[in-house]
Amino acid sequence: MSRLRSARSADREPRAARVLAAGLPTVVLVGRANAGKSSLFNRIVKGARAITSPIPGTTRDLNFARASHAGREFALIDSGGLELGGRQQMSERVVAEALAAVGAAEVVVFVFDGRLGLSESDLEAFALVRETGCPLVTVVNKIDSSGQESRLGEFYATGSPGLIPVSATHGLGVEALLDEIVARLPTAASAPASLPDLKLALIGRPNVGKSSLLNRLSGFERAVVDSAPGTTRDPVDVRLTADGREVLLIDTAGIRRPTRVEGDLERHSVGRAIETIRRADVVLLVIDASEGITDQDARLARLVDSSDRAMVIVCNKWDAAARQERTIPGFVRAAHARFPFLAFATMVFTSALTGDGVGEIVSAATRAGDSWRAAFQTALLNRILAESVAAMDPPLVAGRRLNLMYVTQTGSAPPRLRFFSNLARDIPAHYVRFLETRYRSALKLVGTPLRLEFHKTGRTFVGPRGAIRPTPHARARRR
Repeated sequence: MSRLRSARSADREPRAARVLAAGLPTVVLVGRANAGKSSLFNRIVKGARAITSPIPGTTRDLNFARASHAGREFALIDSGGLELGGRQQMSERVVAEALAAVGAAEVVVFVFDGRLGLSESDLEAFALVRETGCPLVTVVNKIDSSGQESRLGEFYATGSPGLIPVSATHGLGVEALLDEIVARLPTAASAPASLPDLKLALIGRPNVGKSSLLNRLSGFERAVVDSAPGTTRDPVDVRLTADGREVLLIDTAGIRRPTRVEGDLERHSVGRAIETIRRADVVLLVIDASEGITDQDARLARLVDSSDRAMVIVCNKWDAAARQERTIPGFVRAAHARFPFLAFATMVFTSALTGDGVGEIVSAATRAGDSWRAAFQTALLNRILAESVAAMDPPLVAGRRLNLMYVTQTGSAPPRLRFFSNLARDIPAHYVRFLETRYRSALKLVGTPLRLEFHKTGRTFVGPRGAIRPTPHARARRR
């Protein structure tokens, strides 16, 4: 009982409860590994959010999502296996996380495996959860047809008067389960959780410190951290308030090169991580600074860029890199020399182990997110264009001088600029980079892609303040 008390006291802290529940009453699924909790989680939230697999122990972190039934919203948490007496350190950590979730919950759903039957470990875990006094719903899963309800008999030994047979795979009994959950929620409906101001995804290679950073940022151990690569499998969502904004942090499985991905479970985890990039506004690409930016880090950065997401490169383990006598200016120069396309991304240097620099992450991500969503007045964009043309004459393209007439913003997230000109193709890359650099500097854009496109027009485009005049070279050619 001492383990549960310590877990309850730790997670009854207001900050931890706020992060877990996101302002909603909290319902947690517990039970032995592979009892079908993740399948039931996916069924209730109406989407494949948790990874399901026949391999016991697939879910290790707390997986969080909003759910609703009969007009009531609640936060649903899928936990790792609650099996007492685990011999491995990882098993003990997973149990501790499940108990912490029980300590913060308004309703606990204990899931038994109807195929495997009742074990001594099940009875011990069920008794421990029942002693908390938290409203408890008892479910026997994998009852896939009405003829299998005879399997319920042995589960009455738990002393639970109301067993709910369900089949998470087929959806049988789930409505009755949801009715029971809603009936046990606090009578005063909680205020609905607001949408986050900023969604951040932590991605990177295995074992670069993503989950450690998540725990540092959220203020408590939400994700299981272990030195073995591949500890995190499900995307882990955490909500917190930072710099006056509501932030959603999403931790993901480590992404290895496709040739290094082993087995269907890891392949599924990697696929989820890639999907998570598209859920985010800003991607925090975590690298091991003691190793430098690797080719796989660069591949992930290109994936973020091609997904049109803002990016902050978090150079973690800088304490180890500093012992190698690396310097920040030298690190940045080497990175940009080897991977020039990374120049747009902000770099933050941190140590999840010591906490150094971690406080700068959300601030950098906030600035990147603001740039990503930014909108600009057309007059300002054309003023920058005139200054850019004056600073460097547009190049010749197939014997014709490029004539940039007008520019306007056509979109944001990320910002997109359309240039009206006499040419739309084969514009030299160096001049496109020049324009991008000028606009980034003048508009103070950080951490976001900037998309430039060129639209051919056969006339001088007249803007709100008159036409942008052709360059002297262009006038000379016409004469």
